[in-house]
Amino acid sequence: MNAPLRYTREELMSDPPYAERIERNGVRFHGGYDTDGTYLPPRSLHRAAAIDAWTRQLEAAGHPTSVVDTDAVKRSFVPNATQAKMLLSNDATGAMTRILTLVGVVEGFGNDGIKLIPVVDLAEHIVEPTDDTCLGHLFNGLLEAHGNDEAGTDGEVGHDQMWFAVRDAALADPPVTLDMFQELPIAPPPGYSGPASPAAEAISVGSMIGGMRDDVSPELQLLVRAMVQILVIELLAYHTFAWASDVLGDPSCSHDTAFARTTIDHIRADEDLHVGYLQCALAELATMTVRRTDGGTVRGADLVVAASRAALENQTGDRFDRVLAYRLAQVRTELEDHPDGARLTAEFDALADSPAEALA
Repeated sequence: MNAPLRYTREELMSDPPYAERIERNGVRFHGGYDTDGTYLPPRSLHRAAAIDAWTRQLEAAGHPTSVVDTDAVKRSFVPNATQAKMLLSNDATGAMTRILTLVGVVEGFGNDGIKLIPVVDLAEHIVEPTDDTCLGHLFNGLLEAHGNDEAGTDGEVGHDQMWFAVRDAALADPPVTLDMFQELPIAPPPGYSGPASPAAEAISVGSMIGGMRDDVSPELQLLVRAMVQILVIELLAYHTFAWASDVLGDPSCSHDTAFARTTIDHIRADEDLHVGYLQCALAELATMTVRRTDGGTVRGADLVVAASRAALENQTGDRFDRVLAYRLAQVRTELEDHPDGARLTAEFDALADSPAEALA
């Protein structure tokens, strides 16, 4: 029996029936296990099946089901896995603590960023009906569920705190100081109330959105731009998952490999839902017709292509370079004070994938 195409907010926000919940040190994580021990993401009682049904509907109509190719965001994590393991094996944990802290902080930004997305009356701007589409459910649970996945809700933590727990388990509760949340290469979105503060040259939400058309509703364009930006960030995160699973799942340099790998796998499963609905909704819009403010129309594909191009330039260009510089600076600073810093610096550089990823 095929899954339906219309859902209420309550259905898309509903958890599946868990046989076991997940806790560490008295803190409950979102998600849980079924009776067979299989991980079930939060708010996935209907959400996973719904995304699959909308995606199959696109496919059955002969349309692409995605708008950003995963090959377009191929960026290896720096420091690479071999470099990271070398640092940890030589008790150089400070830089890795900072890097993993930044990963968790940026996850927490996700919820605040999603809250900035303006609520759009799609029927006002799109010619075709959206009731039976993923696009039509964005403001009926999908965006809200995504934000809650990132930052947690109702007494259970989300991805930000889950990454901090991975850091603490793998690195044996390393010292975490306030300065680790300062001078970050990415600025918090408006509305953020946590301890993170950006460097003067940090990339902000506003710098990622520009060059919009003057003949299409700015609210709709902001929605599309935000969705594509988030999608590209989610696709880039898969490289982080692979890197972290490799490094923190290695018993030669990680204190709790089972917890680290398992929790990273859970986050990855949650993110699969995010990538799925964002790809589907944007692919649906690319098949539709958008009303212009002057009474004419424009292809939805034009908006999606423009937003995708801008997002890829932002996320894999300047943004990537700034994050790379931040990570290398953390390693350089730590090794300068390490008793065997000269040797470790030379070894770190020898293990780099490219000259740009070396400390020298």
